[in-house]
Amino acid sequence: MKTISRIAFAFSCLAATANTFAMDAKGWASTYESMAAFEDKGVLNEYYNNRPGYVKPIIDNLGNVLNSNWYVSANVPQSLTFEVGMPFSIVPIGDDDRKFSETFDIYGTPMAFDVPTIFGEHGNPQENTGLVYGNETLNGLGVFTYPYLQVAGSFYHARVVLRGMFLPSISNLTKFNLFGFGLQYSFGHLFQYMLPPAAQGLDVSFVFGYSTSGIGYRPDEYKGSLDLDVSATTFDVVIGNKPINFIEVMMTLGYQSATMKSSGHMYQVAGTDPFTGAEIETNVINPNISVDGNNGFKFGLAVAFQFGSSFHPVLGFDYAGKSSYTTNVLYFRQQLGHDKTPDEIAKEKGYVRGAVNEKEESKVESVQEEAQDSYNEMNDSAEQISNEEPVADNSNDDFDSPSYDD
Repeated sequence: MKTISRIAFAFSCLAATANTFAMDAKGWASTYESMAAFEDKGVLNEYYNNRPGYVKPIIDNLGNVLNSNWYVSANVPQSLTFEVGMPFSIVPIGDDDRKFSETFDIYGTPMAFDVPTIFGEHGNPQENTGLVYGNETLNGLGVFTYPYLQVAGSFYHARVVLRGMFLPSISNLTKFNLFGFGLQYSFGHLFQYMLPPAAQGLDVSFVFGYSTSGIGYRPDEYKGSLDLDVSATTFDVVIGNKPINFIEVMMTLGYQSATMKSSGHMYQVAGTDPFTGAEIETNVINPNISVDGNNGFKFGLAVAFQFGSSFHPVLGFDYAGKSSYTTNVLYFRQQLGHDKTPDEIAKEKGYVRGAVNEKEESKVESVQEEAQDSYNEMNDSAEQISNEEPVADNSNDDFDSPSYDD
């Protein structure tokens, strides 16, 4: 009971300091409460300030979206190939995105509690607990996605990818841009011709992708903006196999990272200075924290389809700290020319599957000849020795047999 009383007392004290920027009439976090989480004031921090866990779901979801869709096949053709499309990933917002564990100092004892994130639920406006609850707009999101345009070109098994999206200032969105650069190289042409026909659809490629994105947001009743600069990087190994010509099944193993840096300046106008005419700023927020996303290993499965000569949709599943789904349905890939088949490459190289190559065959024949020569020499020596041995004389001509006379 004492522990419960202490916790209740601690939250009541927290509520007393929070009254200035309490939740709104519906129990959602006020604008100040939500935005102040991006600012670290150092020793002047209040409960609202420097709360990376409160805003971490933003970069968790955004990082997963930006680190996806860098490849559409494990195979990169030798012929010149062009691609264009608008890939996007869908990341479901789950319970883990709506709460996080935060530690409070209760009479000198650190205690962890699950509290709402910026995607979290609202509280009871009649009971001011001092907690910062979720943002009403973000709480209403069931999935997280981020559209962009992607183009790519490849030649001699190397592929270059560019992606981007640029939007003008719209309403509360003051900035929205994205630029990404990716590379891919496939190694299947180095070994496919040595495989049996049933396994010649196997291919392996390395993929690198880097994205940078800028988002600017100006809350209602505020001037200035919150600026978020996001960077995301991924390194992947993609293994693909074509059981039939127009379907490819792919598996991805890789490592990804993502970081969100906040900056900007936001304030409300309390009035005008009568002497200078300058605005008097109040409820000032200067975002300055940096938050990492789901940095770590990733795993993915995908299926690519080739319909006709250019339509190339891809559907897949990725896991990197949380699940996401690839819905790359608007994608086109046009190959100019025809690559040699593994059998044609094998014929050019003089490679016959299941046969010993000429060098090895010559070596084997040489060893066999040496062994035969040694065997022949040994037989000749044995025959010569046999011919040189003296023959035993059993005639006994000089030996007189005794006679026995009666």
